[in-house]
Amino acid sequence: MVRATSVLRFFELAAEQCRLRTWGLTLARDAHFATIIGPLWILLRNARTVGQMCEELADNFDLYSDSALVSMERIRGGFYLNWSVTTAQVQSEVQMSEFALSLFAGEIRNHLSRDWMPRAVLFRHAAPGGSLRLYRAAFGTDVRFNQDRNALLLDTKTLEAPFRGRGATGRALADRLVHLEEHGAEQSITRRVEATIRALMPYAPCGVKDVGHAMQIAPRTLQLRLKKADAPSFVEIRDAVRSDLASKYLTHSKLSVVQIAEILGYADSTSLSRSFRKWHGRSLREARRQQ
Repeated sequence: MVRATSVLRFFELAAEQCRLRTWGLTLARDAHFATIIGPLWILLRNARTVGQMCEELADNFDLYSDSALVSMERIRGGFYLNWSVTTAQVQSEVQMSEFALSLFAGEIRNHLSRDWMPRAVLFRHAAPGGSLRLYRAAFGTDVRFNQDRNALLLDTKTLEAPFRGRGATGRALADRLVHLEEHGAEQSITRRVEATIRALMPYAPCGVKDVGHAMQIAPRTLQLRLKKADAPSFVEIRDAVRSDLASKYLTHSKLSVVQIAEILGYADSTSLSRSFRKWHGRSLREARRQQ
């Protein structure tokens, strides 16, 4: 695990080196909620309403990090969805707070409509010099600085909104793990599929149907897009991820072969061993011994 203080410092250094005060906000525009929060997304994607998703995010955020806090606070006509680093962290939270709240707003927007905006966004820090265009694009017109909290202000209507596509037989997978933009979508489809597989593999099945649901793309459509882009097939992409992760786990972890096989979605270590020999020309035991 990477220490939270290091991540906070990295965000601030990146903004400084890029001379971009809105670095965290800019990064959030192309970030995808599920690929960042990992196993917590498996829980959130099954929420019945936006409010339930926010509550479960607040209640279970420590599954993702114990160095930041998310909470829900009821007020007249709605709620605050609060975000803050813990008292143990001394690094600046400017970049990370803008990144996190933009990410939260974007996830809610994916479940409602592209035009949705929170009632307001609040930041503890001062406003940047210059235009607030990026803030208004992410949060709407009511952007407040020098406040007592970092938070999204959400109205009751938003919280009560059901997830789109929820069926009677279960909860919908309405999250957009990877949002395929109309412009340039085909050129990036391989990378987006890989990112989805990497995010889901340790925590959920990774068949083409599972990944397609996570990306909100029909499995057949997903395969056709890969073919149209002259990209590797879904199975080839998944095997490439498995090959890479198997090597990394063997080299850099103390996980047993059985544990690695389970993480990579194999029924047993024998199946993983056969695949590993095909990929690398040597057995798992030989690879670990040489390392």
